[in-house]
Amino acid sequence: MKKFIYILIPLFVNLHLSYAQKEAPENIFNDAEYFFTTGDYEEAAYLFLKLLALQPDHPNFNFRAGMSFLNIPGQEIKAIPYFEKAVQKTSLNYKPKSYKENNAPHHTYFYLGNAYRINNELVKALESYQKFKDIKNFEKKYNVRITENEIESCERAKIIKDTPLNLVFSNLGEPINSGKSNHTPVLTPDESIMVFMKSLQFYEAIMHSVKVNGKWTQPVNITPQVGSDGDMIPTSLSQDGNELYLVKKAENNTDIYISRWNGSAWSKAEPLNSNINTKADETFASLSTDGKSLFFTSNRRGSRGGLDIYVSKKQSGRDWGAAQNLGPLINTEFDEESPYLSPDGKTFYFSSKGHFNMGGFDVFYSKLDKDGRFTEAVNIGFPISTTYDNTGYLPLYDGKKGYMAMLNQEKSIGTKDIYRIEILPYIAPKAFKGPRFEKDFVITLTDTKDGKEMRILYENKTDQFTIINPCGEEYTITISDPE
Repeated sequence: MKKFIYILIPLFVNLHLSYAQKEAPENIFNDAEYFFTTGDYEEAAYLFLKLLALQPDHPNFNFRAGMSFLNIPGQEIKAIPYFEKAVQKTSLNYKPKSYKENNAPHHTYFYLGNAYRINNELVKALESYQKFKDIKNFEKKYNVRITENEIESCERAKIIKDTPLNLVFSNLGEPINSGKSNHTPVLTPDESIMVFMKSLQFYEAIMHSVKVNGKWTQPVNITPQVGSDGDMIPTSLSQDGNELYLVKKAENNTDIYISRWNGSAWSKAEPLNSNINTKADETFASLSTDGKSLFFTSNRRGSRGGLDIYVSKKQSGRDWGAAQNLGPLINTEFDEESPYLSPDGKTFYFSSKGHFNMGGFDVFYSKLDKDGRFTEAVNIGFPISTTYDNTGYLPLYDGKKGYMAMLNQEKSIGTKDIYRIEILPYIAPKAFKGPRFEKDFVITLTDTKDGKEMRILYENKTDQFTIINPCGEEYTITISDPE
């Protein structure tokens, strides 16, 4: 018995030491950095919060927690209090991924501005961006144009929000939307087939539903059919619903794939040819209704800036031809995403961080002229475009109806739900009808030098002002808002 105890005690001590080492703050920090680097921002946030429980005011731990929340869809505004603490002590000599770093980087002000902007705190966002710009030699250390674009976006947001769209939002409800996140819907133009993403307990699943007698059937999980390990996202369905385009995210590359419906199941997805997929990232693809054009995004060499939108024409058989950049009327020095041509072929919809933008990705459209050329891109308007990232507007018919996944809307079922959107005609504010004042009155203006008078009569019956002037001079009355 004594020998058993003698052996057990060292084993217990070793396990305790091993656990203590694993829970050491530096190990927690390194694990958090690993999860952040691999894109598991929720786990990173959890671990950085464990460090903040030990040192609540630590500038770098607050910065890293803020960055984690800023990258979690629907939780971006949780970053604000952490960034607000982090900016109390910033440095231009910040050492990333260093446990011993006790400062936050100076560009925390930039990300704090982004978080404020997402939360519609535009004045605070502008103040934060200005503090970011105020450092000495700012132009030599940071990208001036990106910062200026964020500032301009906040100013533009005020203008765009002043004239909101007249919309009808229809939550698709169950069985499409559930208590989890439901997003990235793609549909056939007749709205009879839908493929979308649903967040399950351990992975992102691809779901397939069809409409029967006007109602969506219980979605089927087709993730194993297409060969996804949770790393594929649907981006487009062909008009007949027999071709499904997806993007597959790898560690160092993102490519476009296709799966085909055989009448009972989806085939394993295969990559498109080298005219489409390159060593760069191809992050989105959509098929025109006639099946002859593939619009996709890529940051390949020759792009105007970041992700650009390209088009490829279908050649004989199933192959796609050489890709062509859509040019400066669509692509900007910033990122473009989620391109769709409306089913009637007359309007091109896409998301962009450029153009007349109110922050992050906004939804834009460009009308095609009679020769099929793009016209200047126009922001679709608030609240389809917001100060948050808005991508994936899927147009129906002429684009006045569409589908989109949206975060945290009133009466949401999940964190992110799929909505059907209808853009109604703009209704101008009703003009005031009836008399301005309840009774007649006279306004008398007297010149203090010569005593001459001008009298202005208001008559309730006609709702008009009349100048009563015995001197014979002519005047006009103009009523306007104060300067």
